[in-house]
Amino acid sequence: MKGWAWLWGLGLFALGVGGALWSLNQAFRLAPLTQEACTPGPLPQRAELWANGVVEIPLCREAEVGLLLEGTLAQGKGPYALVVEGGRVLWQGEVRGVREVWVRTKGNGTLVLAFTNDLYQPPEDRNLFLRALRVVY
Repeated sequence: MKGWAWLWGLGLFALGVGGALWSLNQAFRLAPLTQEACTPGPLPQRAELWANGVVEIPLCREAEVGLLLEGTLAQGKGPYALVVEGGRVLWQGEVRGVREVWVRTKGNGTLVLAFTNDLYQPPEDRNLFLRALRVVY
């Protein structure tokens, strides 16, 4: 009788551990979002990125967007910038001097201007500036 009780307890323990592991797997499963979140808000007209970072442009609708960018060089390279909407990269490239970039948005997420290759070694300082933003609906 003692052997059956021990075997029964071991089976219940295994069932409990298996159920707990299954529920953890379900709880932390990565599921793709059907649509990226976007909350409309005021659009920035200017921005200064002195270090790696992003500028959120909460447009949340279909439009053509013009960004007037300016970059400062360091070690012969300009800032590397990306314009991303939700999970889509709309434009990426190096900004040397002043550069105008136009992208078409679908309104499927927050539009983001990202600066990814900051460098500061005095007297050189690589920075990215958003000088103007134009939106055409």
